Amino acid sequence: MAKRPTLTLPATEPVVVETPNYSYIPTPISTSAQSPKTRDEIAHRDAIRSQLAEVEAGVVEFVTEKTAEGFSMDDIFALYQLELPIVFSYHLDGTKLRARYGFQIVERAD
Repeated sequence: MAKRPTLTLPATEPVVVETPNYSYIPTPISTSAQSPKTRDEIAHRDAIRSQLAEVEAGVVEFVTEKTAEGFSMDDIFALYQLELPIVFSYHLDGTKLRARYGFQIVERAD
């Protein structure tokens, strides 16, 4: 019986696909919910939590003012909307990184 001929494939170089470098930037909500390990991480998380608390206090104050003016909650939701920036802004204060999270309440354009 004759041996089967072996199939030889031409030599090819491996295909290398370059992948872009990704870096993970946590959202303010995920940062405020995580368990920090260093003092800097604790300070950063606490700064974000205080900024979110300021946003909450501003919304509560606005709703209180509008309710005192005679608007119902349904009217407030129908007439106004809360605009938050997509990301925090960060600035360097001396040697510390500070978070800033602004917001505004605007009339709906429906």
